[in-house]
Amino acid sequence: MKTMMRMTLAAAVSLIALEASAGGFAVREQSATSQGASFAGAATSAAGLSGMFWNPAVVTQVPGINFDSHYSLIMGFAKITPGAGSGVATSPLGSGNLAIPAIVPASYGSYQINDRIFLGLSINSPFGLKTKSDFNWGGQVYGRSSKAFNVVATPTIGVKLNDWLAIGVGIQVSYLDVTLKGAVSPAANATSGSLSGDAWGVGYTLGATITPMAGTEIGIGFRSHIKHDLQGSFSTAAGSLPIRVSANTPETVTIGLKQALTKDVTLLAGFEWVNWSRLRNPGVRYGVPVVPASAPKSVPFFYKDSWMASLGAEYKLNPATTLRAGLAYEKSPISDDVRSVRIPDNNRLWVSVGASYQWNHQMSIDLGYTHIFVKNPNVNIVAGHPDFKGAPVALVGRGRAHVDILTLGLRYRFDEPKPRASITKG
Repeated sequence: MKTMMRMTLAAAVSLIALEASAGGFAVREQSATSQGASFAGAATSAAGLSGMFWNPAVVTQVPGINFDSHYSLIMGFAKITPGAGSGVATSPLGSGNLAIPAIVPASYGSYQINDRIFLGLSINSPFGLKTKSDFNWGGQVYGRSSKAFNVVATPTIGVKLNDWLAIGVGIQVSYLDVTLKGAVSPAANATSGSLSGDAWGVGYTLGATITPMAGTEIGIGFRSHIKHDLQGSFSTAAGSLPIRVSANTPETVTIGLKQALTKDVTLLAGFEWVNWSRLRNPGVRYGVPVVPASAPKSVPFFYKDSWMASLGAEYKLNPATTLRAGLAYEKSPISDDVRSVRIPDNNRLWVSVGASYQWNHQMSIDLGYTHIFVKNPNVNIVAGHPDFKGAPVALVGRGRAHVDILTLGLRYRFDEPKPRASITKG
């Protein structure tokens, strides 16, 4: 088990480069298995061991000693073009492609103690962001680059209370590192100011799986918010000032359904709610009595709560191969009146396909592909917008965005299953 934990941690931290691919700065790509169904049924055993990210009780649905490792290549496109209504002092140049290709890993391990008790460990990056504009552009005072790096380790215990009910609980240990850069003026080649900080935080997960009848599984999972008291600095060419910012990542509720329709066809459905409104407007606290007027006073979000509904299906092509597909609609937490150049997000439509191949009784491979259609994320940073810095740098811009995601997952069971064990669906 110690060896498996070391493998899990190494796989998780070695490749992390984040780009938000869900609402706000959330990163939903935690399972190649579930990616192929647009995360329909993600809180059930349809996602395999990786379902414990959404619902820790899923660990009880995967017998034996297991290790899963999932990798998602996120290829996004996001561009903002200033238009009529932008300030006269603002360059007419567009942002260029803000998105940076990223690989997001997620790893899981589990150990079955007996018929009732299961232990698990997951390493994930549930939140993150990495964007960068052209150096000189019309919105440079509102953002040139943004990075939010988050890694969370979650040791978990699951208990089968009886044949139809299992529960799970986990402790989230989270690290968050944030760096936000923007030009100090709209002039060409203006220097940048940088707000940066990092912190650790602790939260928890809760969940249950319910099997009311053969062929039906319902999963319910909850991930708590985590408070991070970031410590760092605000830096410009003139010097550096110590800062502190209290930042919360939001809590999430996920519900999943896995329903067998025939021996070969399974219906999947899911719903997720995220309490983004918790973020509000974190203030920046400085460690000196006198602060320059240009220093940021807060990091405004003013997001609304978001949700995502998904529907998918699996088809058992043969004993070794499972095909899947899914659709999802995601309501963005970012409304038109608060959208920033750092996170040009809007409502999304997910279209996904995927497959699992059971190589043998111990190893399986998962593949998935998703295209995300994003409603144009136009920006309107004028009077009344929380980012607005005055009429000379008003920014009214047309946004365009879309995302493509390729995923690969490897699942391995260390203990040899009994010969009579049947091959399970991916």
